Amino acid sequence: MAEERKDDSSSLRNTSWSNLSDLTGITLGKYRLIEKLGQGGMAQVYKAYQPDLERYVAIKVLHPHLTGDEEFAARFRHEAKAIAALEHPHIVRVYDFDANGGLAFLVMEYLSGTSLKARLRELNALHAHIEFAETVRLVAALADALAYAHHRGVIHRDVKPSNVILTTDGRPVLSDFGIARIIDATIITNSSGSVGTPAYMSPEQGKGDSGDERSDIYALGVVMYQLSTGHLPFDADTPYAIILKHMTAPLPPPRTLRPDLPEAIERVILKALAKNPSDRYQTAAEFASAVRAAIEPPTVPAPPIDFSPAPVRHRSFELFNHRPAWLNLVLVLFTMALCVILFMVSAPWRTELFLAKLAQQTHTDSARSTLTVQGPNMIVDTWLDPDTPDESWHTAEFAQLQGADKPDRILLAANITRVPTEAAIISATLGVRVVRWGNDPFSGKIVLHQMATLWRASIATYNTPWSAPGLIAGRDYDRTPLDIAPLPESGWVTLNVTPAVVAWHERSRLGGGLLLMLSEDSHPSAHFRVYMTDHPDSASRPILTIAYQAAQ
Repeated sequence: MAEERKDDSSSLRNTSWSNLSDLTGITLGKYRLIEKLGQGGMAQVYKAYQPDLERYVAIKVLHPHLTGDEEFAARFRHEAKAIAALEHPHIVRVYDFDANGGLAFLVMEYLSGTSLKARLRELNALHAHIEFAETVRLVAALADALAYAHHRGVIHRDVKPSNVILTTDGRPVLSDFGIARIIDATIITNSSGSVGTPAYMSPEQGKGDSGDERSDIYALGVVMYQLSTGHLPFDADTPYAIILKHMTAPLPPPRTLRPDLPEAIERVILKALAKNPSDRYQTAAEFASAVRAAIEPPTVPAPPIDFSPAPVRHRSFELFNHRPAWLNLVLVLFTMALCVILFMVSAPWRTELFLAKLAQQTHTDSARSTLTVQGPNMIVDTWLDPDTPDESWHTAEFAQLQGADKPDRILLAANITRVPTEAAIISATLGVRVVRWGNDPFSGKIVLHQMATLWRASIATYNTPWSAPGLIAGRDYDRTPLDIAPLPESGWVTLNVTPAVVAWHERSRLGGGLLLMLSEDSHPSAHFRVYMTDHPDSASRPILTIAYQAAQ
């Protein structure tokens, strides 16, 4: 592999940027580029695979002419360290930065989803708008991300829809933090090579200033304007003309483009897009609060509190207040004696009732049995690995659960012949032991389905014997999950398999198949290991527990 990387590096040094239109298949350091995701004037983005951590990442490869500059190299290392220190749910994580074969690159979190720019393009084609509540949710989350970064001294400088990823679960994530500062091209030549993008550039940046936190607020204000109206505030034939409009032209009021836009949202946009930075929101946190307040219902003032003293209430116990003390004592003693007599008279009846319940409980407990199924003689399993679909993994000590696009599958079958034929199944649970793979705290859920296709662990692969490679929901397995459970850092997960065991038993089958995989709403980078029946520690193997009641 080292020899292969050396060859890749040598070929990169001798190749011009124009000839590096697609680096797919090249190894940069410890990352293998497997798919090109996009390209700009100063960088290309690839989906890559990191073998040592068994995960997918996104690689941003910068233009090779930048790496020959010593000043750039120093700035690249300094800025990349600052960006890599950012950890926020609405900021793309940067894992690594390096230079290899004459190319500088950043290694980032790989997210499944689409860009906000693509989403806006779809809406424009349909002549539709994002709902106001959704606009507020997106902008407020991005403002939170900017507030977090600004507090740590990092300014984005190129906030725009193409740098916002909408993940599959709807989470907006801001990417390319500090990339404009790393490139540091202060002379505006065209929209793809400038520090910032003309359509989203603040007036002070247009004048040549580097800008500060309030420049990011201005750019996010432009994004909010576009989300709210479906249009950019300024447009022209050339990038310079657009920048000039940002500096001098009056802002078209958003409600002239969309009359149903709430005035509160328009006021927030107008303040964020003030020409003078001192007239804008001074912090991103202040901007986020104003955005959320623009759509929240007005607070109803609480009724005034009455501090006048409450009227004193006097309770009169006529029985005790108007009778002699000796008569009250007699009444108390009589009541106590009556309670003792009733308790003694009812003792035989209460004893008989207690014994009857005890006998019934004893009879029920004696008729109810529990069967534990564990080990390779009673449970067989196999791991279907989408990266090697033509291999059988039935002897694996561990199986993996990962990936939303190409999920690993674990198949499991149990032998229930020890359950009496006439018995009634009460409950059945499947327990599997799991442990998180690596140190990344990505959440995941395990989902359990009932198999509809017969299979044998010793010959099962990802391609056979299913209707199509990877199994088809509704044909090879029941698309309705038996159970779903969150995955812990490490420990046991218990899943309800009662419907499947009842179905096997009613059809007089020896058992049947179960399918385990990550749920669709799991984090795309979630990665867990599952202990299998071939694990040397028998206490860690999957366990099927069946409670049943024998026929009377």
